Amino acid sequence: MSLKDEVKIALIKKGWSQRELARQMKITATYLQDILVFKRRPVERLRQMENLLDVDLSKYIRESEVRENATDPSASKP
Repeated sequence: MSLKDEVKIALIKKGWSQRELARQMKITATYLQDILVFKRRPVERLRQMENLLDVDLSKYIRESEVRENATDPSASKP
């Protein structure tokens, strides 16, 4: 299941729309959509979603952390 699908299910359970989730996160709906389709991978926003929706997104958080470390040249320095 994709991140977008998991969030969609959690939103239905909470009775929220994506727009409401974006409002709760204090971000735009467009930015939220970018996160959901992995155009952007901000770990802190994924954790925020996890807390607001009471859902486990650790799989996506790990993927994002791996990607951040792979693109961060300072991450490979001893």
